[in-house]
Order: sequence, then C-alpha cells, then structure tokens
Amino acid sequence: MDVRRARKLKIAMIAAVVLVFGLAYVDLLREQERALEDFTAEQKTLAVALASTLQSRVESVRHDLQVAGAAARSGSAETVLRSLVADGKLYREADVLDSSGRVTLEIPALADRRMADSHALRDARAIAVRDARGGRLTVTAPLRRLPNDAGPEHLRIFALEVGGHTIVLLVDGDRFFEALSLPAAAEGRPLMRCLVLDDEHRWIELEPAGVAASADSWRLDDDRLPADVLHLFERMGTFAPGAVTLSREAAEALGLDRRLAVAGFAPVSLAESRPWSIAVVASAKRVRDRARVGAWRLGAATGVASLLVALFGVIVTRQQRRSLQLAEQLRLASTTAALRERSEKIVEAIPIGVIALDAALKVTSVNPYLLDRHVVGGGTLEQALPKATVEERAVLSALLEDARARRRPVERAGLRMRLASDELREVDAYAIPLDRPLPDTDCFLVLHDRTEMRMLERNLVRAEKLATIGTLAAGVAHEIGTPLGIISGRAEQLLQRVPEGEAGEPMRKGLSSVMAQVDKVSTTIRQLLDFARARPIEAIAVTPTHLLETAGALLEHRFHQAKVALELDAKAAVPAILADPGQLEQVFVNLLMNAADACPPGGHVKVTAAQRGSRVCFEVVDDGCGISAEHMTAVLDPFFTTKKRGQGTGLGLTIAADIVKNHGGALEIDSVVGRGTTIRVLLPMAKEAHDRTSAGS
Repeated sequence: MDVRRARKLKIAMIAAVVLVFGLAYVDLLREQERALEDFTAEQKTLAVALASTLQSRVESVRHDLQVAGAAARSGSAETVLRSLVADGKLYREADVLDSSGRVTLEIPALADRRMADSHALRDARAIAVRDARGGRLTVTAPLRRLPNDAGPEHLRIFALEVGGHTIVLLVDGDRFFEALSLPAAAEGRPLMRCLVLDDEHRWIELEPAGVAASADSWRLDDDRLPADVLHLFERMGTFAPGAVTLSREAAEALGLDRRLAVAGFAPVSLAESRPWSIAVVASAKRVRDRARVGAWRLGAATGVASLLVALFGVIVTRQQRRSLQLAEQLRLASTTAALRERSEKIVEAIPIGVIALDAALKVTSVNPYLLDRHVVGGGTLEQALPKATVEERAVLSALLEDARARRRPVERAGLRMRLASDELREVDAYAIPLDRPLPDTDCFLVLHDRTEMRMLERNLVRAEKLATIGTLAAGVAHEIGTPLGIISGRAEQLLQRVPEGEAGEPMRKGLSSVMAQVDKVSTTIRQLLDFARARPIEAIAVTPTHLLETAGALLEHRFHQAKVALELDAKAAVPAILADPGQLEQVFVNLLMNAADACPPGGHVKVTAAQRGSRVCFEVVDDGCGISAEHMTAVLDPFFTTKKRGQGTGLGLTIAADIVKNHGGALEIDSVVGRGTTIRVLLPMAKEAHDRTSAGS
C-alpha cells in the first residue's frame, strides 16, 4: 500500500511540475506574440517614415527639374544648371534637350568625360527623353561606371519635360539614398536592412550607412531566393503599406542574423510615374530574447519549488525505467549472441563454401571450408578466387546482381569452375541477399562442390550400363561364335579345293575376302568377350622398351599405309613393370591405332616411356584432329566412337582402360581440338607391384 501511495505521490509531483512549466511555456508564447506584434507595427511605422523621407527627396529633384525648365524658357538655363552640379555630389551632369531630342546644353560635373561619353549614358538619356514627354517625371535604371574606372557609382537619370524643353539630371544614387541611412551593428551582421523597389521592379539593397550595395541585387523572378523573400517583393509590388514576418532562411538571405525577421513596407509616389516601394527589414532577435528572458524568469520563479520537491521522485522513476531497459537489453543481447553463435558454428562446420560480401561486392569473410582451400577474404572476387577465369567470376557476379535485384535467393546448378586449383570442379552456386543488410554483409555466395558426388553418380550409371552391355555382349558372342567358326572352316576347305592358275584366282580372292571378314568379326567377338569378362592377369616383369617395340612392329604396315610417322622413345634405363604382356600389348595396339586414325597424311605419332615417381608413365602423343570437349566425358564409354560406320566398334579404348585399371594403373587423356591428343598410361614398377602384393598376402 505504501508503495502505491509513493508511486501516486511521485506521479502527482511530476504532473505539478509539468503543469507549471506548461503554463510558463504558454506565457512565453503569448509574450513573444505580443512583442512581435508591437515590433511589426514599429517596422511598418518606420517604413512609412522612410517612404516620406524618400518622397521628399524625389520632390526635391522634381523641383530642381522644374526650376531648370523655367530657366530654359527664359534663356538662363546654363546658370541654373551649373549651380545644381557645382558641388558634384548629388547631380553629376545636367542636360537640356529640345523637342527633337537634340542636346542643346550639356554641363558635366564628372571628373572625366568617360562616363558622359559612354553609350550606356546616351542610350539611357534617349529613353528618358522619350518617356518624359507630356510632363511625366521619368527615372531610368541604375547606370554603372565603366569597368576600368576606380570605385563603383550607381547613377540614375531623372528627366522632366517643361515648356517644350526636356531637362535631364544625372543623379548619384548613393547620395540620393543616403537619407535612408540606418544604424549599423556594433559587431557581426547588421540588425536592419533597407530595400527599395523602383518602377521597373529592380531591387536595391541599402547598407546601414545608406549606400546601395547592388543596383540590381534581386529581381522578382529570381528563383535562388527563399519563398518568403519573393513574397515580400510581391507585397511591395502592390505599392500599398504593410508588414510581413520572414523566416530564418529569408533573414539570412537578406544578410541578417539567422533568426526570425520582420519587414515593414510603404509606397513612394512619383506623381505621374509608377510609384516606388521601400521596405525596412529588421531582425527580431531582441524581441525574441526579451520575451524569452521574461518567460524563463516567470517559469523559474514558479517552478523552482515544485522542481526541488519532485526531483527525488524523478530520479527514482528514471532509475526504475533504466533498470527495466537494461534487463530487456540484456535479454535481447543474450538471445542475439546465442543465435549468432549457432549460426557461426553451422557455417564453420558445413562442408560447403560460404563467402560474405558487402554492398560493393567486396569479400568481407569466408568460412573455414574455403580457408582450407586457400580462398581468402578482404578483397574482390578476383582476389578471393585467383584460380577462376574471368568468365567464371563474371557468372558469379551476374548471379549476385540478379539476387540483389530480386531480393531473393538465386541458384546456378552445374557450374564448372576452378576453386583452389587449376582443376575444373562442378559447383552449385547460390546467391542469398539479406533482407536487412549489415554494415559489412549485404549478401552471401554459397559454393557447393559436387564434383565427387557427380563423378560417383556417373560411375554408378556407367557401371550399370557396363553390366548390361557385358551380359548382352557375352550372349551375342556365344551365339555368333559357333556359326562364324563353321563359316571359317568351310571357307578354308573350299580354298584348298580351288585349282591353281588363273581359272581359280577369282574364287581364291572371294574365299580370302570371306575369311578376312570372318576374322574381323571374330576379333570383334573376342573384344566383346574381353569386355564382358576380365581375363586373369599372368603378370611377369616386362620392359617398356620391348613392349613398345612389339606394338610398333605389329602396326608398322598400317602406319606406312596411312603415311603417318611413328616414333618410339623408350630408354633402356626405364624400370620394368609387372604386367601381362599380351594384355598390355593389346592396350598399346588400340592406342596406336586410334592415334594413326586421328592423324592426316603426313602426321606424327610419338610414344615415350619414363619413370615418374614409383610409376612408369607411357605417353602416346599425336598431332591429329583432337577430341572436342563434349566428347571427353564419353570416350571411355563402350561402343562410343567418332569414326565412320564400319570403321570402329568403340570398344578399343574402353577395353584398354579396363586392362590398365586391372593392372593397378591409371589412364589419362588430354586433348585440344585441332592440335592433337595426349594419352598417358601410368603403371606401377615391378618392384613396387611386388612389394604391394607381398604386403597384401
């Protein structure tokens, strides 16, 4: 119960403090509004007073023009005009023109004649004479001195037609507006500005001393100015008295402090001509400061007691709230840490490559699976995957861009690329963007190396095919072998009965052709049987030199007919291998026949044997047509051949690969289309094979 009362007491004290300060703030706003209204009225009154001063200034110039016109009628214009320009301050030149616009009297007061002789002055004088007809007071746009003259002077032409003569006075704008001088600020920016809008909507900004800073500083269509300044110019363009409040941006644009400002404006009548308008812009800094100080004093006086009483309650409340916030933050931090630890452990343990990239596709981190394969982070994809080609990295970059554009995961299966070595790997790539990107992670690139799995799948499929083909081959060979034997025997008997001489030659050639074709079919049947059931290996020590010479001698006639050169390079120092000579002879006969068939006339086939570690490496190199990339994965499949129908069974290379495998060796194929093919046969040396056999037994 005491806790509840204490809580209610604290709430009541806080409410009292809030109420007191709320009332003080409302009083502050009211005080500011009243002070701003009083200040606006003062600015409007000041603008009307300055407009009256400027009106008197204009009437004074009109009076001088009328006096000069009366003197022109009486013939004493030169005396009057010289008296007007004698001091050289307000009037810089006085002219009299006749009704045709010709200058009849010109009295300059400028130190030199450069301005008086300028085209700008002559053009402005002609315009003033034209507009002054009918007794209308005309004021031209501000004129500037020539660029090479020292010091800017803002000059205007005042013109009036009197008694058939047009009187033109060149007025110094700085002297003309000095009656509008305002007090300057002691330091920093001025507190007040004075603006004049003439009859052509040209704006003149006056410094506090009354000097025109720029004769055409702003125009009504200047889109660089804030909207409040343009609104002020529009109100001045109505040529009616009034006042507006300007924003901080508008006050700064007019050269005042960046605070609220007030502008009062009033029209200046030019009688027959379009009126002018004058505005006084003043910073409301002192108004705001005065109201704020008064309101804060009132608030401090009324709220100090309540503040002291409620201080303890506020502190307790803040501490309670802080403790609840800390407890919630601790819970969230623990949950986040657990989730992060779980995610990191999963990423570190899975046998899949994970690359984190930022918004610029820079690699920020990689998981241990890729680190073990020398893939590093902290750079671009090119630096992280140096073994990959430009095309392979381009595919990954396109995959990432596609995923980021769709904002969902995108995959690319069966991508062949190089990860940590020059070996092509089959990789499934996944680009996964984050819905809420982190500063260092915008998306993930997941690389799943499926090479071994795909190879195992292909081997299983190939094994099933081989088993099926083997069963079929054994049956076919058994069914065809007996009839072929009978045909061959009958053909031999008939050949023996053919009489000698020319009469029996056609019969002898026909029977020989039949026997040759039967031998060819028998060879195919024997290959089918060898493929269907592996023959036992009768291993002996065989020297590579003897093995290659035997295979070369068997095919010497075929190479001669194909016009292909055969080169055997097997040094006597090459160690012997433990193998079945007949089966290995079949291997090299098949390889040499394929090489000869692949070479055009004039081609070259080279066979070498050399020791490579604990093995002997045989290389059969030809400069033939080569094997295309799409055929490389199928050349070892049974019955696959690129030869024409009837020229090959497609079993030779398959049987050769099986024989090498049964001898504990390996067969490798490298080929470039148009440049040739290299086939390597790696077989263990005789001593190594003997040691392995002894260890197994």
